[in-house]
Order: sequence, then structure tokens, then C-alpha cells
Amino acid sequence: MLKEKLYAKIGELTIEFATLEHRLQSLLKILIGEDSTLIGPFFIHELNLFVLLRKVGQIARYQLRDDEELLSDLEHILKRINAMRDLRNLLVHGEWHIDETCKACPVIVRDFKMKYDDGQWQELTETTFNEKKLTQLTRRLKGSGLDVEHMVRRLQERQSTST
Repeated sequence: MLKEKLYAKIGELTIEFATLEHRLQSLLKILIGEDSTLIGPFFIHELNLFVLLRKVGQIARYQLRDDEELLSDLEHILKRINAMRDLRNLLVHGEWHIDETCKACPVIVRDFKMKYDDGQWQELTETTFNEKKLTQLTRRLKGSGLDVEHMVRRLQERQSTST
């Protein structure tokens, strides 16, 4: 894959992940239900994606306990985002190997985290990415971001009708 094209795809993925995280932060703030201007800077914006997803789920289960459909929709969105979390970490923290002599070759990203797989420990896993796979991931991220944005609107409507 051409280096310039790869960097453009990585940049697009980075923007989509950041946008998604900000939308999740907004969602959490709505679920908490506090109007304090300190909630965001001192609590929500400090959370990494894993903790953010967990906190949204925990608070939603309490706040939406009387609306099973809304809670179910939100939990489905959170599961889809969580499934992409490992890829995000790999893209951000992995070691990239780009064969600049081969324009059609995929890139290889190595992850050096110890993992127990198939009865043995592995200290290195490799994942290959081609342009199509990166494009599909970007589309999945955009879709999840739109789902979270829609959920924010649903929660805002719910709050406005209950007050």
C-alpha cells in the first residue's frame, strides 16, 4: 500500500475514533444528568475508551432501567464499539511495517502484548491491513459515531419530555 494513502487512512481512522470518544463523553454526561461544568473536565474527559464504555453501560443500566428498548439499543452500540477497541489500540500502539517497494502489499502491524491463545502464550501477534480493511473499519467507526449521536438525541428528547 502506498505510504501516503496509508497515512491518509490512519489519519481518517484517528479522527473517527476521537469523534466517537467525544460523542461517548457527551452521552455519559447526559446519563449522569449533572449540569455541573466540572463533570466533564474533572471526570469524563479523563477516562480512556475502555473505562468510558464501561461507565456508560453501568450508568445507563441504572438510569434507563425503566426503558428496556432504549437500554437494549445502547448496549448493542456499546458492544459494537468495544469490538473495535482492540483494533484502535493496535493502530495506535502497534509497530507498523510498511513495504514501500510493494504498492499492492498490505501493511503488517505487530502487537507485543502477551496473550494466551490456543493453550500457549504468544508474545507477538501480527495483523495485516490493506486499503479495503482500513476503509471498512473507517465506515464502521462512522456508523457507530452516528449511532451514538442518535442515542444522545434520544436521551435528550427523553429528558425534555420527563421535565
